[in-house]
Amino acid sequence: MADEVKTPITDAEVEDVQGGYGAWQNFAKGSYVNYGNYIAYKVAPGDVLSGIAMRFGVTEENIKSWNPDKIKNVDLIYAGSTLIIYPRIYR
Repeated sequence: MADEVKTPITDAEVEDVQGGYGAWQNFAKGSYVNYGNYIAYKVAPGDVLSGIAMRFGVTEENIKSWNPDKIKNVDLIYAGSTLIIYPRIYR
């Protein structure tokens, strides 16, 4: 089934989805909670939006569109804020 929802998502699955680039580990150190078809990602100090996007196999623009109240500028995110992300593994 192509539309089957996978849960819970693991770090290994996330790495597989984003193609094994590995660079996200330096720029997306925050934690996340799986809510079925989306995750709530808590931004950590040093995180950058491109790293978070790479980690979950999405684009910066995707994350911005899902969080219009929290992200006005893709170059400016705040540690401690929580972002909603729909990882490619669920879409």
